[in-house]
Amino acid sequence: MDIREGIKSQFLDLGIELSDSILDKCVEICVLHNTDEDAFVETWMAYSVTNLEGEAPTIETLSTMERKEFANKSKPNSTNTPSSRPSTTPLTIYNKTPTSSKKPAVENWNRLENITPKGTKNAGLFGKHLSTPVSQPNFSPASFSPISTTPSGKYSTRTNAGEAVVDFVERTPGDWMGKERVALTIAPYRDEVLTTRCRIMMEPLSEKAAVLNDVIERVGSYLVEINGLQESTYNHSVSATEVVCVGRICCDSNDHLNPSSVLLEGSRVKCLGHSVLLDLSRLTHFTLFPGQVVAVVGVNPTGQRFIATKLYHSAPLPLPPVLPRFTAPIEIVIAAGPFTQTDSLTYEPLEDLMRYVTSYRPHILILIGPLVDLRQPQLTAGSIAETYDDFFDKIVKGIVNQLKGSWTQVVVVSSADDAACLPVFPTPPPLSQNPSPPLHLVSDPALLSINGLVIALTATDSLMHLGKEEISFPPGGSDRLGRLASHLLQQQHVYQCF
Repeated sequence: MDIREGIKSQFLDLGIELSDSILDKCVEICVLHNTDEDAFVETWMAYSVTNLEGEAPTIETLSTMERKEFANKSKPNSTNTPSSRPSTTPLTIYNKTPTSSKKPAVENWNRLENITPKGTKNAGLFGKHLSTPVSQPNFSPASFSPISTTPSGKYSTRTNAGEAVVDFVERTPGDWMGKERVALTIAPYRDEVLTTRCRIMMEPLSEKAAVLNDVIERVGSYLVEINGLQESTYNHSVSATEVVCVGRICCDSNDHLNPSSVLLEGSRVKCLGHSVLLDLSRLTHFTLFPGQVVAVVGVNPTGQRFIATKLYHSAPLPLPPVLPRFTAPIEIVIAAGPFTQTDSLTYEPLEDLMRYVTSYRPHILILIGPLVDLRQPQLTAGSIAETYDDFFDKIVKGIVNQLKGSWTQVVVVSSADDAACLPVFPTPPPLSQNPSPPLHLVSDPALLSINGLVIALTATDSLMHLGKEEISFPPGGSDRLGRLASHLLQQQHVYQCF
């Protein structure tokens, strides 16, 4: 493809169709200033966005851009000048993975020295590259700043490394070591894992309403069954005697839920999707949040206000009739990101975790994202010299390479806070990898079956979101964190606030 067709094709990709005269001007600039079509189009787009609000090129604007952007670049170097090298310091990349292309680049520069006048060498060009340490942290990114690859002072001075904070059953450290290989099959439970990308922000209200209605009917009917309640009725039916109504908790406004603003939204079949105001004044205690499915016993004297006397909200799933069996005990290590400090991108916590894993040899390692944290200050400042996808791949490959020859399988849970993932929930796994065992990339949330043992995984802080929306009476109850965690089990859902 010649220069003219290349320029035309690239502008068409940007949605800009150029006339022949403008194309001629573009080719003229490229030939005059010895610039290829890629560099020319990039220069024009940068100039247009900065100065012309993204307008298409004209003869006049191209001429102006040529004077401003290419004039200094095209000035010939004087052969009488003692130094012909640029005085600016070249952009240095730290911790860049060595490639075969580096050596020829240096050799080519040295050959140029033999045919150009000698001048003062810019020591920074080679000094910084050659002074880069030979051994680099396995998970550090290529960076434009040496600060990013400097170990964290906070992390190195911690005093509680390896300390057990909470024990459910007291055991010695050796008890957690994998003793033998166990044949394990890790697979999505009932296909409850996103494997393909979906269209973002394409959520018809009819589909959303249908999903919420299914939750009301499924959890609501189970609440009625396990508590031995009578069949639920229409929530606006006038009743002076106690009846049962099933529905999901809503708020009568867009504000936070409070005891005076609680609505009970019924299912389509029983209540036509209608909502009724819920009076909680006769309850001695309650814990509610938007999206919670409840069964309420009470009266509705006017048909407009349901006065609750009893409230049921706990519907934990029953244990399976047959428990999963394993040929030997399995060890599972679970770690949640981010896996580096806010003042460094050396990923020292991940390095320590991998040392633990290689020593204790668990059968499964579950890493809950983000791996490439969007909230990391040095990452958001644009200091890394590689794409987010490449950096994510580098971390994952580093993990897998350290586990070669072991029986450990790795599960990586996606996160909306991961720069390599889509910022949506549910979050599909990144497409930059084509994983195969021992690596499993799964969505957020995900249900995994490990030889029949089902594990629910999510990278979203459901408890924090629940804590912001929940109301509880009487206030000041103990173990609030335990109560928030129990909602996930009682409602059969890893994310409640809909």
